Amino acid sequence: MIHIEVSTDTVMTCGHDAAVIALANEQVLSTSAQQVDEASQQCLSRYLATGDQKGDFGDWGILYDVAGMQASRLVLVGSGSDDLSLMKLQRLAAKVARQLQKTGVEKASLYFTDLSVGGASLAEKVHAVAQGVWLGLYAFTHHQTKAKKASVLSHISIAVNADADLEQAQAALQKAKAVASGMILARNLGNEPGNVCTPTYLGDQAEALSHPKLDVQVWDKAAIEHQGLRGLLAVNQGSSEEPRFIVLNYQGGKPEQKSIALVGKGLTFDSGGISIKPSPAMDEMKFDMCGSAAVLGVFKAITEMNLPVNVKGFISSTENMPSASAYKPGDVLESYKGVTIEVLNTDAEGRIILADALTYACEQDPACVIDYATLTGACVIALGAQASGLLGNNQDLIDQVHAASMTSGDRAWPMPMFEEYQEQIESKIADIKNTGGRAAGTVTAACFLSRFVDERPWVHLDIAGTAWNMEGSDLCVSGATGAGVALTVDFLEKNAV
Repeated sequence: MIHIEVSTDTVMTCGHDAAVIALANEQVLSTSAQQVDEASQQCLSRYLATGDQKGDFGDWGILYDVAGMQASRLVLVGSGSDDLSLMKLQRLAAKVARQLQKTGVEKASLYFTDLSVGGASLAEKVHAVAQGVWLGLYAFTHHQTKAKKASVLSHISIAVNADADLEQAQAALQKAKAVASGMILARNLGNEPGNVCTPTYLGDQAEALSHPKLDVQVWDKAAIEHQGLRGLLAVNQGSSEEPRFIVLNYQGGKPEQKSIALVGKGLTFDSGGISIKPSPAMDEMKFDMCGSAAVLGVFKAITEMNLPVNVKGFISSTENMPSASAYKPGDVLESYKGVTIEVLNTDAEGRIILADALTYACEQDPACVIDYATLTGACVIALGAQASGLLGNNQDLIDQVHAASMTSGDRAWPMPMFEEYQEQIESKIADIKNTGGRAAGTVTAACFLSRFVDERPWVHLDIAGTAWNMEGSDLCVSGATGAGVALTVDFLEKNAV
């Protein structure tokens, strides 16, 4: 990760290769831009009079050797409309970082904290800028052998107005680094191909999360059989890769404080099993473990923050493959809880392995449970890539997670779970069936999961549309996004003691 610091250097005293200031629509100058204009005898005003730059979001211009400035480059970047949000500020920082990476700039200062951002505090703005830079510069190149020209960009400074601002800005920067580190871990895990990121590999990565307050256990197939996680074992039947069940226990809060449980779906490759998927984009099914990646990313972040909260994590991990030994449509399975499941479609396997994980998590008596899963294509149709689906059995918990999602920019949107939806998963030969049909697919999948949490406060995040983005965005060039990490850290921070 590129080095980022906070500084009180003004735009005129900045000694870096580039000073970056914002220009709003209609060529409205930020405070820093006004300082430059006054000190340079209206150099900016004359430049803007040419009409070469309007201030549209992300547009870019460079002036060299501006009078009175120490930096050799003055970069003007459009911030768009005046109603700038923290999410747009984060996107802006990502755009700027990638553009700087293409230049010969080694060190740059960003003068964005003087922007008006919907009532946001200085700390929130510093967090958004820093996280935007780190996420915007992320690239997954682990398997590329051809050397690419290395970027010289190595240092970013986020400017604040006064020495009195440094303490809160530094704290915000450290939090942003922890969250970005967690998201980058989640992205790396998601982007690894299925022949690398196996259930065994996921277990190894969990064990690598070393911290004095964190205990990690990784169960192999024999331990899973001994425990009786029959749903996980059934889905694993068709694979030559052994399953893993991962248990993480972080005790950062008071001993008497109940833990918050995080449960992740870890399908390291999902062919659909006997109900095999169509071949187009099947390669993207390596991302079907992004729920487990989110859980591990959260633990990475909260251990770096040393957050005073108790959190337990539970990950069911396997492949879903077709073979002579694979479970089949029409089979009836018995879950760890004892609930019997009629299998109508072997491609609705994620909910089966989550059922065991949710049951086991609830046995540990947590305060509440949050699960993360790339569960349904129906959620992609409903919400696209802009928000995860948010469902649950406790309105207060739903409201808290929703609020955290909007604050963090890792957005989730509530969906209904009316009692009548439960009827769609009733089976004629077992307790429930593993699909409720095409109608309300996201909701009926959540209804299935609800049968395994009893009355425990629980929310389900369907990240099928947000976990990866092959077309790319400002904050993610391509691939896994790290969805679920930022909102959960925000939620846990608000619930810390």
